[in-house]
Amino acid sequence: MKKILSFFIVPLFFFSSWPGLTTTLTKEQATIIVGNGIDPQALNISEFNGITLIGITPPESTKFDVTIVPAKRAINVIKQALALIEKNSPFSKSQIELLKMNGPVIIVYDPRYPKKEPTTSSVKIALFSPFYYSQKKKYKTRHTFLVIVSRHGAKWPIKELAAVLVHELVGHGTQYLNGKWNKMRLVDMECEAWLYEEMAYQNLKMDKFSTVMINFKKQLEKQCESFLRYLKHSDSIGETEWNKLNPDVLKLLEHFAFYQKQLKKQ
Repeated sequence: MKKILSFFIVPLFFFSSWPGLTTTLTKEQATIIVGNGIDPQALNISEFNGITLIGITPPESTKFDVTIVPAKRAINVIKQALALIEKNSPFSKSQIELLKMNGPVIIVYDPRYPKKEPTTSSVKIALFSPFYYSQKKKYKTRHTFLVIVSRHGAKWPIKELAAVLVHELVGHGTQYLNGKWNKMRLVDMECEAWLYEEMAYQNLKMDKFSTVMINFKKQLEKQCESFLRYLKHSDSIGETEWNKLNPDVLKLLEHFAFYQKQLKKQ
């Protein structure tokens, strides 16, 4: 009986000490999230409208492939990106609010991510991964929407970083909330998130004829190759919408949902 009681006491205590909905984390709670023996003094804690922002300052002896942005400056960059989302993308804002109602939304600037140096010309900007850090078992009792911004992401143009955060939070965060994250095919998880990123770029009035957006369109087509093949073969209305310069992403997502249903029947 004592073992059973102790088993329940720890989770209940932790859950009761966890922040209420839409509240930010204390330094102690942030330390639990990032874990891995990080000195709490190496953490810079801030918030943006109920989103907890954590900046990690690595030891001075740590070597990186690029110059590292200081944690406080990186947090300010992330705040600017979030402010753009809030001001310009009503749908993304509403979806992030929905996440906040269901658990802590946390963005960590971690210059140690990615661990390995890039082997190609592409770089990793951010990652949605609620169980990225080793202390995941201590907060698995509820949804935790965790995004890691890399050492490269802190240097990314603000508008592009904002769109990437939409990709991670609205795309993958919503998948996680709805029980679809890591249960959909990876190609479809990414396609859906890239569609939300397309919506963000439209909201931010990015020039669709710029090099950045031309390259983005190529990547979007690559990430959505399976969905696009379905549109071409089985959904002419969806294909017509896709081919517009600024497609209605919410309409495309309706076609995407039907495409997902067809996959389940196969």
